[in-house]
Amino acid sequence: MNKYLKQLLDALAAKNLELQGHITKSLDGGSTPDDETEAAIQTVEAEIAAIEKNIERVKKQIAAAKHAAETGTPVAGENEEEAEASAKGDPEPDRKKSVITTSSNLPPGIGFAQYARAKLASALEAKKGNFVSPSDMAKQMGFNAEVQDLVTKATLGTTTDVGFASALVAENRLVGEFVELLRAKTVFDKLTGFKSVPFNSKIPSQLTGGQAQWVGEAQKKPLTNPTFSEVEIKEHKLAAITVYSQELIRRSDPAVDVLVRDDLIEASKTLIDNTFLDAGDATAIRPAGVLNGVVAIPSTGTTAEAYDADLEKLTDAFIEANLSLDGAFYLMSETRASRMSKLRDALGNKYYSGMQGAQKELDGLPVITSQAIGDKIVLVKTSEILLAQDGGVDVSYSDQATLVDGGVTHYLWQENKFAVRVEKFITWAKRRPIAAAWIEYT
Repeated sequence: MNKYLKQLLDALAAKNLELQGHITKSLDGGSTPDDETEAAIQTVEAEIAAIEKNIERVKKQIAAAKHAAETGTPVAGENEEEAEASAKGDPEPDRKKSVITTSSNLPPGIGFAQYARAKLASALEAKKGNFVSPSDMAKQMGFNAEVQDLVTKATLGTTTDVGFASALVAENRLVGEFVELLRAKTVFDKLTGFKSVPFNSKIPSQLTGGQAQWVGEAQKKPLTNPTFSEVEIKEHKLAAITVYSQELIRRSDPAVDVLVRDDLIEASKTLIDNTFLDAGDATAIRPAGVLNGVVAIPSTGTTAEAYDADLEKLTDAFIEANLSLDGAFYLMSETRASRMSKLRDALGNKYYSGMQGAQKELDGLPVITSQAIGDKIVLVKTSEILLAQDGGVDVSYSDQATLVDGGVTHYLWQENKFAVRVEKFITWAKRRPIAAAWIEYT
């Protein structure tokens, strides 16, 4: 605990020096602080107040620990839990007790949306010269204690000391909740079996294998060396921007939280899925789609017989490319899966019974559905795809930029709008020219 107190005191000293610098800057110029300097002073003063508050908390904890050490009595109990209960004053630590647990009543991802809104609203007020800390803004907007706690910890973590309050910051459950919700919405993250690799690396890839041959007595043995190439894993970044009115951000309306959450998820998942599932070439700013360089199999129709014939061509293309069907996935739109599930034979039996329910399968392989897949059926083998990605999603904000969306231009400052930018570092590459095959429906 004394270590944490020292960290806090060091951070306080650094902030006092920063405040002194802002004040003396104006005094040296022979004038009162201008609007920009005043806003900076108010920001530092608020951070100092937060640090001082935490110093008092830590001092109380130190004093309480000292008092307990001087007046405490031996603890009872036969295990760690019972000993802890005894230390807290329980006279019967070995008595069985009911356990009550509490959890957030917010729907998944809403807490993160509220966290983002509190940060946005605080930044808007600071632009006007009115400093309202993100934690105070969260209170004003009626967000629950967990969101307020996250905002407070995020604010304290911005001090100049890199290690400041690191032990006081709990696991960021709300942000992790948002990331998991994003993963559940994307086709890409529903797939499993990718080969994880680091960014900016080169991975050897075998193009052809060596083959043995039968030879007779005293005959020459053939040279059949395998050939190799290198697959380069670069660093690519997905980004999307959504625009809101400032009035919308300030509203304490649960529907607004849902809107912000869904917009952030939609922007991210659309980018990831559309790029992964297309046939585009790799460039300096994007990876190649999994269908790049793969010739489509034209569909012959949408009857059960036509589906069977086309799916046979699809699996044949896989096998001919020396790809095993083990660990492969079918990808298709929810619309196509629904239509296939309704096909019946002459006796009225469902032709593709595995296409029923949430967990779908076709020919013994799992099926993943999403409207992002479009008018095609894709067979993909994830073990032939190298994947590099970081674990989170970066969210940034601005009310100053001029944004062009097709033929529409958003002047954020002039129109009282606020933009949210979502970014994720992710890239992939096929180990061989083919890691997928697909049927095209036109």
